[in-house]
Amino acid sequence: MDKNAELISHVRRDLVKRILGITGVAVLTPEFLMNAAMAAEKAPQTGSHVNDVKPEKLTDKVYFIPARQGKFPSVKNKAFFTNIMFIVSSEGVIVIDPSASLQIGQMAIRMIKTVTNKPVIAVINTHYHGDHWMGNHAFEEAYPGVKIYALKEVKEAINGALGEEWIQMALDATKNATIGTKIVAPNTEVKGGDVLKFGDVSLKLHHFGQCHTPFDMLVEIDGTDYIHMGDVVMDGRMAGMGNGEGSFIKGIETLKNIKATLPNKVYFPGHGNYGKGLLDEEIALFEVIYNSAATAQKDGKGISDASAAAKATPFMQTYAKKTEGFDHGLGQWITIAYQEAEAANF
Repeated sequence: MDKNAELISHVRRDLVKRILGITGVAVLTPEFLMNAAMAAEKAPQTGSHVNDVKPEKLTDKVYFIPARQGKFPSVKNKAFFTNIMFIVSSEGVIVIDPSASLQIGQMAIRMIKTVTNKPVIAVINTHYHGDHWMGNHAFEEAYPGVKIYALKEVKEAINGALGEEWIQMALDATKNATIGTKIVAPNTEVKGGDVLKFGDVSLKLHHFGQCHTPFDMLVEIDGTDYIHMGDVVMDGRMAGMGNGEGSFIKGIETLKNIKATLPNKVYFPGHGNYGKGLLDEEIALFEVIYNSAATAQKDGKGISDASAAAKATPFMQTYAKKTEGFDHGLGQWITIAYQEAEAANF
């Protein structure tokens, strides 16, 4: 098994645990899976309608549909917790990260049509987390054969077990609001450094290394200050990075490399508000987390001591006030950073 396949396998096992609330995957017996399938057949086959959200204009070509009601999937937001960006080129519309369901994607199509009558000619998925690709279904349905771009590893992860597990996780989190959503994986592989040209719009793709996931892709919109960051930076959110998926040591290096390569940009996140200060904030967040954990580990102290040290910093006291699920997120992140520090000092 190569490193990428091994890492995806680790991520899969971690995701299964989160979906099912279990401590291992041994319960995934044929009987368990049959019962789950029977339950799915009895559930409604059409998910909840997603109310229209008016697009906001960033430039004469670039728009986004802002996520609503929280930064994590819930019954209330019907899994629409991820911003959707779209770009109107002379050839057609390019959509970046169409969010987390067929129904959300259908809403996005309705909203795109309020801006332009041009067809959607491309969709880009920045990474393999479902809230960034499950809306693919709506665009493939409305525009058959539309090109869906992603890194090779992202396509493989979605086509593998991760795809079905993200579908199930969304159903669970929203109590079936997303039902009917099918796996539509990327069909066109790209790599960091590629430039996609669509008439008068050029998009440069970047892959700097492991951060939030091993396969995060950034999309630089030529001729503007905007860079779509996927989940490499977030605003007021601490996402899962467990089981080898994300890294603080590598993440700090990646974030600083992004800053050196793409400085003074407007960083557009998958979650929360965009801004020029987001990258510096994310670097500071990663450094506070890792340094607190590494110092505690070096001094023979525990994870709770590392967490207390991080909370005591002026940066974290400010950051906590605007961050949804802060205490839970901090606990997870400190634990991961502490384990990384242990491994680095072993």
